[in-house]
Amino acid sequence: MSEKTRLPFDHPVNKVGRKVMNGYTLIQLVALGILWAFKSNSSTAIFFPSVIGFLIALRSWVLPKIFTEEELVSLGDASPRVKTVFS
Repeated sequence: MSEKTRLPFDHPVNKVGRKVMNGYTLIQLVALGILWAFKSNSSTAIFFPSVIGFLIALRSWVLPKIFTEEELVSLGDASPRVKTVFS
């Protein structure tokens, strides 16, 4: 394990902490496992596009309940929510 002081200032460990970063990585690994399981089984491969839709729902509705938007941006989320006048 490296020391926090040796990492760049904008590294996720310095911004959100190791526990949050590991939790996000665990969610990513579980999602990858689900994708791989659906794709590998020929009887469920037809549902692969639906699983992609599930991942969109996961990002839109589940992850913001677990992590703050600032944490998601720090962890490298390419699509942070933008607050508009209507939201």
